[in-house]
This record gives sequence, structure tokens and C-alpha cells, in this order.
Amino acid sequence: MAVPTPRCPLRPGEPCSLCQLNVTGPADCGLVYLVMDDPELRDLLSTYRTGAGAARSRDEAVAGPSDGVPNVVS
Repeated sequence: MAVPTPRCPLRPGEPCSLCQLNVTGPADCGLVYLVMDDPELRDLLSTYRTGAGAARSRDEAVAGPSDGVPNVVS
């Protein structure tokens, strides 16, 4: 029987990469706790999930970051 891969609540659609030391998944991730505990960050994440941020991410994936710096690899 396969074990399900937990999803990261901060990066919708991506699996939890266990990016924090001694973390077993989103349930005990310090970063997830900080974002979900902060009302402003939680609202920002909600805005990102509902489409405003998602549309921007899709555009950046095609055109590159919008910071004006070209995406050049030497």
C-alpha cells in the first residue's frame, strides 16, 4: 500500500518537501505554523490561492520574474 504524500499548504499543488529540519510534514512545520498564525500572512496566502497570485505566477513562469532583471544563466 502506497503512503500518501502530504501537500504543502504554502505552495499549492506541490508536495511537502520537508524543507525544515526535523519536520515530518505540514502538521509540524514551523513555517506553516507562522503563516497560518499571522492574520496578514494568512490573508495574503488566501489572495494568492484564489487567483490573483496564481495568475501572476503563471505569467512569471512564461515571461520570467517581474523585477526587471533578465533571467540569464552564465
